[in-house]
Amino acid sequence: MSIDVSNTPDMYTITISGTFTFNTNCRVRNTPDMSDGGVATYTSGMTVTYDSKLKNGDHLWLSYIADSGTRRYIPYANTDTGVYFGTDSNPVDPVQAAASSTPTQSSSNDSGLGTLSGQAGADVADQTPDGTTLTMSGSFTFNTTARGRDNDLMSANKGDTFNSGDTVYYDAKIKNDGHYWFEYSHYGSGTYYVPYTTISPFHVYGTDDNPGDPVYPQDQSSTTTTPSTSTTSRDHTGQDTGLQELTSDDNRVPVGEGYIYPCRGSLVLKSNAMGRTQPDMAATEVKKYLAGNKIPYTAREFANGHLWVVVNDSGDELYLPVSTIANYKSSYYHDKKHYTSTYSYVLTDYNATQPFSELWPNTATTNFFDVNDTSSSEVGTNITNISATTELTPSSDELNAMQQLADEVNASADDQSVSIAYITDTHFDSYKTPGTARVLHSMQLMSYFAKNFGVDLVIHGGDLNDGVKPKDISEADIKRAVDAIKFSQRPYIILQGNHDDNSGYSRDESGLDASQIITNEEALSLRRNWFSNWLNIPDNNPNNAVYGSYQVPNSNVTIIVLDGFDQADASNPTREMVRHGHTEYSTAQQNWLQSILDTIDDSQKIIVFDHISLSGVPLNQWACQEDGWFEYSTAQSYQAGIQSSQNIYNILEDHQSNHENILGFFAGHTHLDNNAFSGGIQFITTACALADRGIGASSRTNGTLSENAWEIIQINPTRNEIIQYRLPGGHTDTEYFKQTWQI
Repeated sequence: MSIDVSNTPDMYTITISGTFTFNTNCRVRNTPDMSDGGVATYTSGMTVTYDSKLKNGDHLWLSYIADSGTRRYIPYANTDTGVYFGTDSNPVDPVQAAASSTPTQSSSNDSGLGTLSGQAGADVADQTPDGTTLTMSGSFTFNTTARGRDNDLMSANKGDTFNSGDTVYYDAKIKNDGHYWFEYSHYGSGTYYVPYTTISPFHVYGTDDNPGDPVYPQDQSSTTTTPSTSTTSRDHTGQDTGLQELTSDDNRVPVGEGYIYPCRGSLVLKSNAMGRTQPDMAATEVKKYLAGNKIPYTAREFANGHLWVVVNDSGDELYLPVSTIANYKSSYYHDKKHYTSTYSYVLTDYNATQPFSELWPNTATTNFFDVNDTSSSEVGTNITNISATTELTPSSDELNAMQQLADEVNASADDQSVSIAYITDTHFDSYKTPGTARVLHSMQLMSYFAKNFGVDLVIHGGDLNDGVKPKDISEADIKRAVDAIKFSQRPYIILQGNHDDNSGYSRDESGLDASQIITNEEALSLRRNWFSNWLNIPDNNPNNAVYGSYQVPNSNVTIIVLDGFDQADASNPTREMVRHGHTEYSTAQQNWLQSILDTIDDSQKIIVFDHISLSGVPLNQWACQEDGWFEYSTAQSYQAGIQSSQNIYNILEDHQSNHENILGFFAGHTHLDNNAFSGGIQFITTACALADRGIGASSRTNGTLSENAWEIIQINPTRNEIIQYRLPGGHTDTEYFKQTWQI
């Protein structure tokens, strides 16, 4: 819900001191203007001490004097979306109430406070300032579940639970945070608050023996009125959030000759070889390495006509030649525990050598590409023409297709519809294949639609990057992909997939080297912190996982995001311990899901997003049945994770049987369009966004509309209906794609 600043002029300032702890990155500026480029950044978790607040533009600002003596400004809330960027020790906003309004604290029904109830009061509630209190006592009997809190905020700490049929005895009523609240005594030991009405969309949770809500009647003498926040009509094109700071770089690391490829492993030579001080056959020879002995190494490099491995010998870093480039040809196999390779001077290499052909394609066939490779017959594979830091300019075909998509969405929308732009499994990685050179374009095209045609929310379903490159390259690509989503200028959420932590590279190509995994803490600054001001993430989240809820503004649609790879970092991982191999939900996440479902009113429609589907869905329920998915694995080491997936399914199934308000569960991971109806819930998996990967890859051509597999999910809560709209001309597996359903 937006913050009402209709009576507050720009630069309205109040003198007030306190501290503010940020839950997202915010720029420090010389002026209270979002167009000011800024001088520094407060990152999530940092705290600033301020001496004043002001309103300017569509933001509320903190202000303080820097050590240099210069006054600085930091935005702390978006007035259009009502989103606060952290926690305030002194939560008073620089907002002027309407001149005709009565002071926000009242002990009677003077000026009409409390004379309205029900829908009549909700229709004019936006004219009553938050915090308005009506002192009156009574009892209220609930007809649904509600939670008592230690403050009159939906985000406050929860305590008491009132089930259907329970009664609360209250001392006052308060209007705040989009709800009416009762103030009551918490077992005689303190004051607690419980919501009894959602203002918009209007819904009362039971029966009051002393009706009358904490709102003032509309001021009939006023020549203008503030628009009602009632959802009798809403615009499903969303609100512009502005463009977040871009952090990527269009210049890519050269990965050809001379690039040090971190790759821990060991090998056995066919013949003796000399370790040298530099990767050069003319460099000083230091030590002879004998054929038949296992030799550990920490990195590889192509240089001076040879493939070299880096050997640490008694603290010295030596370079050992193991193949000529001209004769380098690897054959390898995987025995379910590790890769074993054979090539040139090497009898056995206990690691894969495939990444070299991916990173330096001049040594391989034309199945692999980089920025300098022009041998491909594919259209538009040159990644240099796709800037991550410049907004996309669509082709005429793309513009026509997006207009057709918007027309289709608008034709079926009603005055309560919600629109979500959705893409999953982009697996973006520089140069690996033509598709990975182009999928950035698909993300940018979806963002162009979101910004220019409008949606309520943008969701990336996980596996943003492929995670099979050295960590520095993967991190650079994550920044480029996140920047592509930022161009949507809409609220967005990026789920965590099994590829996103780079554990595939660590597992298969660097000998389970933990230093090549993106840790849970490192992932915060790369992904989650950028959208944490939209996704309501619980505090009890030991692995910094990506799960939480999002209430679509001015609607009765709640988005629940789950993280099927919610697990701790491991300093010495086994193959079974990394995300690339299995699914897992922490106990904290399971408990959170149960608690958040308990707080959601039956009138709210729930949509669940997860990267991976759930083991509770029987395999034979899917329209397309495939073996080998993580959630159906028979491997003993995966069973704990599979059980946690079953627990999540059971929680959702139980909720659906009692409330019937979950309209859909969306996942990716399998790279194919698929659907299953199980436990009263419609489950969906979505095609891979990477054109040369997954089911249907053979029918998709880069540089054409068919490379796209993103869509608009339209939620029609009044009809309990969901419709999926793919970009016209884009990829759809029509055999298993389920376009529409009702619950």
